Amino acid sequence: MKIFDKVKFHLGDSVALVTKKMESWEPKKCKTEKDYEKSLYQFLHDQLGDLQITKQYAKGRIRADLMIGDTVIVELKHNLDTTGKYQRLIGQISEYKEWDGRVIILLTGETDMNLRKQLDAFIKKEGLGDGFLLTEETKVTVFQK
Repeated sequence: MKIFDKVKFHLGDSVALVTKKMESWEPKKCKTEKDYEKSLYQFLHDQLGDLQITKQYAKGRIRADLMIGDTVIVELKHNLDTTGKYQRLIGQISEYKEWDGRVIILLTGETDMNLRKQLDAFIKKEGLGDGFLLTEETKVTVFQK
């Protein structure tokens, strides 16, 4: 990891750095959410070697697919295509509200456009972000791959 990236991560632009790295991530032969999680973990570990990356992070009621440097949670959702999956994701986001760090929702596979619109509207309504714009005040960022 470059020293500039390390400083950038620790001085507040952590989500921008992680999402920038994820833009170049090319998952191969991934079929399940677990496959995507393993692929992303390995990729981020290679890209952000100096930062602690934890799989299946859990603390209290918070459960996340990945934790990066104790400040960023990555929650993967593969094929967000049913109301049940959407409702479960909303429940997870609600739990993350109490957490001090920031959250990246990573959508992979097929995403129902109506559910994506509902997700963005929920994030905005709850004051957690815009869904599209990324600022340092944004609590939840949605990234689609």
